[in-house]
Parts: sequence; C-alpha cells; structure tokens
Amino acid sequence: MRKVALGLSLSLALLLASASLGQHATEPHFADVPPCHWAAEAVSHVAGQGIFIGFPPDHSYLSVNALRQVFEGLRCADPGWSLRFLEGAPVGFGEPPAPRLTGFELTSELLKLTPEQARIAFSVTLVLDEPDLRRIETRHGEALVRRDGVGWRVSYASLAGLEPTLFPPGSGAAAKGLPVLAAIFKGE
Repeated sequence: MRKVALGLSLSLALLLASASLGQHATEPHFADVPPCHWAAEAVSHVAGQGIFIGFPPDHSYLSVNALRQVFEGLRCADPGWSLRFLEGAPVGFGEPPAPRLTGFELTSELLKLTPEQARIAFSVTLVLDEPDLRRIETRHGEALVRRDGVGWRVSYASLAGLEPTLFPPGSGAAAKGLPVLAAIFKGE
C-alpha cells in the first residue's frame, strides 16, 4: 500500500512539475508548420508542453522546405511568414494588390546541395483568386536557397518574375532574375 501511495505521489509531483515547466516554456519554431495550418496551434501547444520536439531534418529537406514555406506564407495571406524564408525581397512584398494565392502544388528536384546553398528546380501550380477571376497557372523555375545563421532562405532574385503579380521584379539583382545563379554556382 505504501508503494502505491508513494508511486501516486511521485506521479502527481512529476505531472505538476511538467505542467508548470510547460507554461513557461517558449513556443518552439517549426519551420514546416505555417501559421495557417489547421494543426499549427495544437503542434505549438503540445511542443510547448515538451511532449515532442520535432526531428532534426537534414539540409536537403530544409532547403526545399524554405521554398515551400514562401508559397505557404502567400497562401496563408501572411507575407511575414514568407519573409522568414526569403532573402532580398523588396519592401512591400506580399501586400495587395497582388492576387490572392488560395492554393498551390509544388514539385521539386534538388539539383545541387552544399552545406551553405542549394539549387532547386521546381514546378508550381498556382491557384490565384482575383475579384472576378480564378486563374490556375503552372510555372517552372530554379530557386537558389542559401543558409545563413538562422536557417535556409530563398533568393528573391531567383523567383522574381516567376509570377509577376506575386514576385514582381525589383531593381538590382532581383531584376536580373535567374542568370544570378550561374555566377553563384561557378564551374557548371
């Protein structure tokens, strides 16, 4: 009887301790769960409780995921999420009057991967809603993705002009578009 009481007391103490630690835990960042995902709140809550921490993905997954999350942010109407995965985006990126991206399907092939950068060939089918029109368009491109101190980021220059209303060409490197890739990946 004493062992059962001790076991119950210990279990209750551990449960209370984990609950109080979970309340003060910072919410982890999962780079593959956009804020508008149907389970984003639950994933954040359960991870904040220390029930799971995710898994350590490799560079090939993270580089392709950065490209996916640029589109996820636009689909969520959350350009701030997209900007977490973009480098060199112009001021005002993602603000109206761009059409609303309501869906997309992305297929990709990793062409080259180093510890610091990746080149990804991709095809994306976009569902774009405008006030009186829904467009479904497929685009093909190559994205340059670089790793910095925070994570993997897609070069805006490699997306500029892909879908001009979503990724309008800017000035400088962004206006030059894909030829920038050749200068970065020398020897190909």
